Amino acid sequence: MAISLMNKVNLLAPENELDNVLKVVQELQQIQIINLNEIKEWQSVNKETKELIEDYDQTDAKPLTDNELLQELTKRRQRIERAIFQIEEYVSQPSFFEKLKQVKPSVSFDEVEQSGATFDEYHIVDRVNHLTETYNDLADKIESTKEQLEDLRKWKPLTVTPNELNKFQYVRALVGTVPSTNEDQFIKYVRENVDLEHETVFIDEHDYGVIIFLKDFESKEIIQDLKDYQFTSFEYTSNKLPADKIIEMEATIKQYSQERADILNELKNSHSLLAELKLQYEYVANLSLREQAKLHIARTQHLISIQGWIEVDNTQAFLALVKKNFEESVIVKVSEVSEQDLDHVPTKLKNNGIVEPFEMLTTMYGLPNYREVDPTPLVMPFFFVFFGMMIADLGYGLLLMLLSAIPLKLLKLDKSKKNTVKLVHILSWSIIGWGLVYGSFFGFTLPFQLIDINNDITVVMIISIGIGLVHLLIAFGLNVYLKAKDKKYALAYTEGLAWMIIILGLLMLVIGMFFPAFSVLSTVGGWVAALSLIGIFVGNVIEAGSISGLGGGLLGLINGVSYFGDVISYSRLMALGLSGVSIAAAFNMIVAYLPPVGRFTIGILIFAALHFFNLFLSMLTAAVHSLRLIFVEFFGKFYTGNGQPFKPLKTEEKYINLSENNGTEE
Repeated sequence: MAISLMNKVNLLAPENELDNVLKVVQELQQIQIINLNEIKEWQSVNKETKELIEDYDQTDAKPLTDNELLQELTKRRQRIERAIFQIEEYVSQPSFFEKLKQVKPSVSFDEVEQSGATFDEYHIVDRVNHLTETYNDLADKIESTKEQLEDLRKWKPLTVTPNELNKFQYVRALVGTVPSTNEDQFIKYVRENVDLEHETVFIDEHDYGVIIFLKDFESKEIIQDLKDYQFTSFEYTSNKLPADKIIEMEATIKQYSQERADILNELKNSHSLLAELKLQYEYVANLSLREQAKLHIARTQHLISIQGWIEVDNTQAFLALVKKNFEESVIVKVSEVSEQDLDHVPTKLKNNGIVEPFEMLTTMYGLPNYREVDPTPLVMPFFFVFFGMMIADLGYGLLLMLLSAIPLKLLKLDKSKKNTVKLVHILSWSIIGWGLVYGSFFGFTLPFQLIDINNDITVVMIISIGIGLVHLLIAFGLNVYLKAKDKKYALAYTEGLAWMIIILGLLMLVIGMFFPAFSVLSTVGGWVAALSLIGIFVGNVIEAGSISGLGGGLLGLINGVSYFGDVISYSRLMALGLSGVSIAAAFNMIVAYLPPVGRFTIGILIFAALHFFNLFLSMLTAAVHSLRLIFVEFFGKFYTGNGQPFKPLKTEEKYINLSENNGTEE
């Protein structure tokens, strides 16, 4: 069972080599650093050590300690990522299908570090921020100027500015607008008032602009009358005529638009800058991850100690890398996992290409701890059989095989997505196989079929229960193995071996009852099952060390009732397979009721839609019930799944793929 074997590594190095040591560890990407602050023996060391100055803040010109540097690196990552998002809004983006075919650029660890150390990050990020802010500000200025221009255009015929009118000595001039609804009354009022004269500048559908001349400078009565007619003054402070101001504003808009176009052109052609920023993000992310790792180590003013977990297969590569970079200045001690460390060792699964996609099913329940076995190699064949048996249609299987093969061949998928698609592709073969067994092709009956699921329900039920019995026997067998491995022999018998014997005994009993030629098996099987039941009580007494163990034996028998319920649960393999085939056949009947013309026109669309719907429901129910049989009936007999995932100090690789791992594969 494929849990990767681990070694424990201890490093002792001079404090001034800390950054270089962590860089080597990160480059290897194969060591999970143990948090020594959680280990009592190491806590006193770190408490007595003051925070050390790690870097110098270029912005505020002040030294940064460990925690301050970590905060500063977080801010830098956010600034860079914001700059990346800003540029991505303007550069041309690939289409959806082009994105699926794209792969992240491959860059070596050394290239990331060298590029990051020389990149003018602060200047370039500020430049991007300035460009995008200016671009947006210019848009606001253009919009504001256009609004002012629109209001000013109607005053273009005005041949004198309000400022010039204010200089008149003998009359008072007011420039403004009156709503069109008051036009007749206002004109009548002006004509009847001997102290007023007016000149119309423009008329539009909402209002009209006028110049009002008052002989009396201080006539409050006339001013009030104008307010009553909703006269609104024209607020214009420029000494230029509106016609000249319009030309000036149009030139300003043109200038703003050109500046904006220049900025847009620069941003659109920033592909190389975008790539550099993404590389810089990776560099700062590396620094941040290494800085976080410092919080897990023990250090004094002169020495540092790092402990971690590494896979046995990668240990020699790590030792060679340390020797190459530090010679004798760093001391490394490698030890096997001790008994007291077993509960703390992280888990990394290691399976072949066919089994690996099924690891996601195991991790949905929980990773095995280091004491357990990896159940994935057993999850794979049973989930494969369960899933295919519940859908069991040649047409559906071929369709899924095609739909999963296309992205696997044509698209560049990341590891997680590739494993998901690969899982569907593998399962499609099971659906094809069971579809041939049942002779079903999109609900139509094939001319050949090994089992007619509509008429041979008993046969399918026996097959389902038989698969279930094998599944449970393996689960109990694993329970026996794990308990015996921990030297819990009594529990190995009462919780595993006894029930294996009981199941086999009852199976012999049933065979003897139905086949007279083997009637002797009935007697033997009955006695074997009975003696094994008695053995459960004996085993519990031995485990408890007293007669009180009889209670545990009774509880074990009660649990045994649920085991028989578990066996019946496997009948769903028959039930769901039958329902899927029946629903597909019913959909075909619906299409068949259409007249010939409709059957070969809209009927094709209906046929496709109904079968896609049935395929979706069948896959959903098959996945849920297959997982239930795995998680409840199988894992429930032997598996805890409380392991911790292996999390080595790595690079983030958000925008790149690391091109090399010092000779080791992750």
